[in-house]
Amino acid sequence: MSTDHPAAAHASGLAGFATIGLTELNGRAALLKRLERKYLLNQVQLDDLFDVLRFSHSVLEIDGLRSHGYQSTYYDTPELLCFRAHNQGRANRFKLRIRRYEDSGLAFCELKEKTRVAATAKSRVPLTASSSLGDDFGGLLARIRQIAGSTVDAGFLPTLGVRYRRITLFDARDQTRVTIDTGLSFERAGHPLIHRTTTSVIVEVKSARPMSLTDRLLRDAGLRPQAQMSKYCIGLLACGLWNGPSRFAANHRRLACQPAGEGVLSAASAEVLSCAS
Repeated sequence: MSTDHPAAAHASGLAGFATIGLTELNGRAALLKRLERKYLLNQVQLDDLFDVLRFSHSVLEIDGLRSHGYQSTYYDTPELLCFRAHNQGRANRFKLRIRRYEDSGLAFCELKEKTRVAATAKSRVPLTASSSLGDDFGGLLARIRQIAGSTVDAGFLPTLGVRYRRITLFDARDQTRVTIDTGLSFERAGHPLIHRTTTSVIVEVKSARPMSLTDRLLRDAGLRPQAQMSKYCIGLLACGLWNGPSRFAANHRRLACQPAGEGVLSAASAEVLSCAS
């Protein structure tokens, strides 16, 4: 049984899973263009899912760790262009973020797009200590203009910090990734107060097809995909950055975010953020 991190209690159900390394996982299922379904589970439901998936899925293990820290900083315009597009359910929309993998120190600037056919495509630019994204975010701004129109400028600012721990499972037969996110917290950029969720777990199924083994198991357990489960959009509501009507309000209530003291973006993250300033 893995005991790789004090905050990774959910990883205790991973005994009996075969393991897969990051290089092999990326080589077999990069899935930068994919269909995504998100589900909200409690601990009992997650344990039941682990009991079945251990016979078909491998768990990502890096340096002995089976749960991994993620830290994302989302960028948006002062008018919240990205959020408004998601809140209005526009067919073509995007998110812009810098994601840092806390255990490895790797970082990327990422553009995540949702298209009219509900597929998700992700473009990423690797970052190093000497990286300089410039005003065009490493060339990603050109694609943003194609999505949002030629009038959009480089006025993207850090808006929200999101942190959590992730377990990643892989089914080699249908090339499906399953991610389990726990310990979710939100931090408004430039503001020290963080908001944490309850013990709810977000399970996301990522595949090239609309139905996988995991989807079928969750369906049989009476669970349905949650269409409005964007961490960025829910985080804006949790931190009070949006107080108007929102299609994400129901899932915000389900996650039961609560203020949880002060938290400041790490020094390593601040260095990455300065690359895009």
